[in-house]
Amino acid sequence: MSVFRSAWWVALSLVPVLACATPQARVIVKLKADSTLLATSDSLAHAQSLGAGASSMSFKSGRMQRLGGRMGLSVQDGRLLGARTQLATASGMTSEALAARLAKQPDVEYAVVDHLRFRESVPTNDPLFGASPSLAAGQWYLYAPDATLPAAINAVGAWGLTTGSSRVAVAVLDTGIRSDHEDFSGKFLPGYNMISDPLRAGNTVGRTPDASDNGDYLTQAEITANPISYPANTCTQDLTSSWHGMEVAGIVGAATNNGIGMASVGRDTSILPVRVLGKCGGYDTDIMDAMKWAAGLAVTGVSGEVPQPRARVINLSLGSSGACGAYQDVINAVLARGVVVVASAGNTSREVDAPANCSGVIAVGALRQEGTKAGYSAAGPEISISAPGGNCVDSGTNCLYPILSASNSGPQNPVSNADGGSTYSSGLGTSFSAPMVSGTVALMLAIRPNLTPDAVKRILMRSARAFPTSGVVSATSTCHAPDPNVDQLECYCTTTTCGAGMLDTAEAVRQAASDGVASISVSPSQPVAGATLVLSGASSIPSALADHIVSYQWALVDGGGIVSALQGDLSSASVSATPQAAGQFQVRLTVTDNLNVSATSTQTITVQVAPPSGGGGGGGGALDDLTLWLGGAWVLCLMSLRQNKGRVSV
Repeated sequence: MSVFRSAWWVALSLVPVLACATPQARVIVKLKADSTLLATSDSLAHAQSLGAGASSMSFKSGRMQRLGGRMGLSVQDGRLLGARTQLATASGMTSEALAARLAKQPDVEYAVVDHLRFRESVPTNDPLFGASPSLAAGQWYLYAPDATLPAAINAVGAWGLTTGSSRVAVAVLDTGIRSDHEDFSGKFLPGYNMISDPLRAGNTVGRTPDASDNGDYLTQAEITANPISYPANTCTQDLTSSWHGMEVAGIVGAATNNGIGMASVGRDTSILPVRVLGKCGGYDTDIMDAMKWAAGLAVTGVSGEVPQPRARVINLSLGSSGACGAYQDVINAVLARGVVVVASAGNTSREVDAPANCSGVIAVGALRQEGTKAGYSAAGPEISISAPGGNCVDSGTNCLYPILSASNSGPQNPVSNADGGSTYSSGLGTSFSAPMVSGTVALMLAIRPNLTPDAVKRILMRSARAFPTSGVVSATSTCHAPDPNVDQLECYCTTTTCGAGMLDTAEAVRQAASDGVASISVSPSQPVAGATLVLSGASSIPSALADHIVSYQWALVDGGGIVSALQGDLSSASVSATPQAAGQFQVRLTVTDNLNVSATSTQTITVQVAPPSGGGGGGGGALDDLTLWLGGAWVLCLMSLRQNKGRVSV
């Protein structure tokens, strides 16, 4: 069972470690395009030409060493992450301190901490699907919604249109999988272990083309003996393996209608397992490399570019607090390959975690069975949509509305299927909300493969059902903007705190099969005050039977006090605007195709303050309030005792 962890829980569970351990700073550095440090013979292209058989840690360009030398710092060159992006390490200082120093250099576009991220937790003959929806063993969330379970996603209704396709793969970036589980026969594509540290991976080599989960338990003895791999201020003893990757994969695409175990949202969808979380989570650099690998992009020392993405959807049921940082470059590259990115919003009860808070990501919040925000779920405008995350409804002894999925019976090391290792467990967390959306997206792409990531996101949001505004305990309030210092527990969702609405899998698939989509792209993706930005509708798609878009119509819905008018021909594919200050403004685009079918989208655009001229890039933010996503039901139920008298609400 997975374990929910936030700052208050970490504080309670800290155990003594070697106080004299020397910290190792880890920072992701992106150099500016005109940096003189880029003139090196040991280039990324040379590294990639050596192929997948070479060690990804063997390519040392000397760039980071020279960069540190300018400041009198001993900085080591880490793994190359892109043509201008590289991991930099140093001993004797914190990652935050190194990032702040490097960010001030004129050659640096940005320098951000390489944070650790953590796991967040039609008729069928599958016995657990057929159980009563009110029982812990039942898959209540797959049914059509009713007065008792308004948050149910109606996957059953979608299966009448499609049961998915094995040609559509969802990459599950997590703790790995167990291929011998009886409910995954033929479902897994060849995956990869992207954890570069052998100790964290629990093997002797680090990265390897084997995504098997060999357990993520961590003992105090391991922490004490290996302070570099397990930083004492971050890693704590956890004597039970989570099997979190199996739980997430089961919701996405466990074999369905096979007479065994459970049903999944995506049914016939394939799963591409990529192991990125091991003992004490996983580093951003490994997770970002895994995202690129799943999207068919080159990863130094692992693989060259492949003709098509290995997966159409990437599921990230992981994260921790902080800004998006270096993830944005990777996400932009993945989206450009036509790959949809879905991420858990986080179990912080506060602000949305990274990487869910990145632009272009479908961030997913968690709902109780009643449709209110689950007490543990993050909230904020970054969330696109919400889905069931599981909940306790009594004093904490039993959880009657959790999320059921596949697991393994081994307490630390995995138990094989022959020894009874194929088991199922129930849990809670935004880790479970995200794969419900990923499975839905897989169904959408199975019925209409040419949908772009933006079109998928817009269909999901416009097909969502409205949140309830009454009907639960009378003391329940309306959700508000998150406070970074105060938990916001159960509340009635709004479209600015929990996304567009509650996931409706059947309606999303129906719209994907037939409707057109008005798509608005913004360039640059992060506009600043005083600079002209371009709004384009060129990526809009016609309805399913039409050939092309024949007309566009733009409108400024709300200038927000920063935009007085759109510039250019409002009936053309693109227009521009020049915001005079930071803030938000709202535009609407209506497109009509050659069958006279129209689609409309409204988009709010956030404008930032223009950065000061000169100087380096942004520094690394602190890794505060680390969150171990997807908590075990017993811990979440303990948390919920703070929430309301006798009524546990997580």
